[in-house]
This record gives sequence, structure tokens and C-alpha cells, in this order.
Amino acid sequence: MSRHGAQVPGDRGIVAHSTFVPRYAHEHAELDRLRRLAEEGRLTPRVARVLPAERAADAHRLLEAGDLRGRLVLTF
Repeated sequence: MSRHGAQVPGDRGIVAHSTFVPRYAHEHAELDRLRRLAEEGRLTPRVARVLPAERAADAHRLLEAGDLRGRLVLTF
């Protein structure tokens, strides 16, 4: 399903849409639609860890190590 190979069972009523954000960097209407879906609770991103921006190097190390379930979020 996604570029990382996540699969979603079809019998649980779950709908998955793969999104590669850099492709949408200038698609403000689409990004706003994703924001609204998240605010409404209809889109629930899986977050592995939240780190302050000053720990971006740690985030890169975690990504390189692999085996993350979810996204890393940097706060500014």
C-alpha cells in the first residue's frame, strides 16, 4: 500500500490512502483538506515519536535505524 509496504486488512472497514507529502508541497488546497480530515478525526496519522526540532539529528538516526511504526514529528 505505502512506499514502506504497509498493508491494511480489507475486512475491517479501514480505508488507507498513501500520501507522499513532498509531491504536495505546493498543493495548498490538498494539504488543507488533509488538515481538516485530521481535525475531524477522520484521518489518524500514526506517530512514533515527537521530538523538539533541536533533536533533528536524533530523528535522522531513528529513521536510519528503521523499524519505526509511525512518523517522527519535530516540534518547532
